[in-house]
Amino acid sequence: MTLQSQTSDLLPGFNHAAFDSNAVFRVLLDAMSRPGHIYDLPVNITAPDGLNTSATATLLAMADMDTTVWLSPGCATKAAIAHLKFHCGSPITTDAAQADFAVARSDEDLSFIAQLSVGNAEYPDQSATLILMVDDITDSAEMLLRGPGIKDTHSLAVKGLTSAFHAWRAENHHLFPCGVDVIFVTNTKIAALSRTTRIEVK
Repeated sequence: MTLQSQTSDLLPGFNHAAFDSNAVFRVLLDAMSRPGHIYDLPVNITAPDGLNTSATATLLAMADMDTTVWLSPGCATKAAIAHLKFHCGSPITTDAAQADFAVARSDEDLSFIAQLSVGNAEYPDQSATLILMVDDITDSAEMLLRGPGIKDTHSLAVKGLTSAFHAWRAENHHLFPCGVDVIFVTNTKIAALSRTTRIEVK
């Protein structure tokens, strides 16, 4: 197969690269600075097999040749890997500990999250970001959030989160200033939990 035929099989990235990338990046910044608030995906793109639309847009906006991406077994399709390599130039790793961005579905085995880099006291920014694809995000009171970026409290419900995830997230919070930030994505919605966010599970 020639390079031209391989390239023609790839899905397009953003329709308007600079404008769309900036729009998604701004939503992600807002989501991280206002934990638990739900944002609509501001662009319309086609996702490759293995990734949903918001996960794809997040990686197109955030990942580049200097960021390593780890994909869970359910996400690591040939189409997804080719899409990220072509549009982002990102190295794809099979070692979760090396990931700058780790991507998985909430219904998969999430034991890998214990391997994700939490950074260190000197460089806490060298931690990983977990992008977790979920079926639904609402403002129901499944979780009660407190911390920076939240006035008093904020409610968030993410479909399919397990007790093991919540236990890991509680440990992760206590590592501050180190720790993993989490971005929840459906096909059309984005919400985030900063490492600073305290969670009470109802």
